[in-house]
Amino acid sequence: MKGAMDDDERQRRVEVLLHELRTSLTTIRGWAELPLQGLSDDPELMVRALRRIQDEADHMYGAIQRVFPRSDDSWEHPSHLEPVDLRDVADEAVADLGVLDPERPITRENSGRTALVADNRMLRHAVRNLLGNALQHTPAGSPVTVAVRGPVRGPDGEPWVELSVGDRGPGMDPRAIARLTTPYRESDGGEPGGGLGLTIVRRVVERHGGEVTVSSAPDRGTTVTVALPTVSVSSGN
Repeated sequence: MKGAMDDDERQRRVEVLLHELRTSLTTIRGWAELPLQGLSDDPELMVRALRRIQDEADHMYGAIQRVFPRSDDSWEHPSHLEPVDLRDVADEAVADLGVLDPERPITRENSGRTALVADNRMLRHAVRNLLGNALQHTPAGSPVTVAVRGPVRGPDGEPWVELSVGDRGPGMDPRAIARLTTPYRESDGGEPGGGLGLTIVRRVVERHGGEVTVSSAPDRGTTVTVALPTVSVSSGN
């Protein structure tokens, strides 16, 4: 039987909402600062900046609706499925990263066709959270690689597509990986853990019928891979 939202659930949703808003505001600030950097003479760049600012403003409004919706059953479910090219999603996230951290070396790799059916808005934000984790958990100037591959064989034997974000940071041991994927540390009395961003990524991916894997080792860097079926299970096809 469903009842009112309890305090723990409300706190969890507030943490998710704050993370979403903070991520969007950081992106808006980065694009809004371009004119102050003497780049306002490039009309195409200014149009792109305004579109990204508008997209993020829309996302903030949508985040509030998703985290505290009228119906508690729908807050994490894809709402608008459409054809998406994972390469375009990666390119947009890399552009955001270039604005937020211009000195960060970043490499883009593409391999094969990467079309799928997904909620484009949710998928874009999930990928940006992956890159945000790479920024947060690696030293300044440490390189990042974003690779998109497809099609690959999924666990069901059907074609899937993959996107991975790899860094050359300090890496993690298995215990740290577990903590990274947990939004709250039960051992610390419910204090926020370091993995809310990746937890959001995992929820988005799993809602699309996909999987998230983390490969890491101390002093060897970390790679997070998102694998998605080409047709989302949420579409019913």
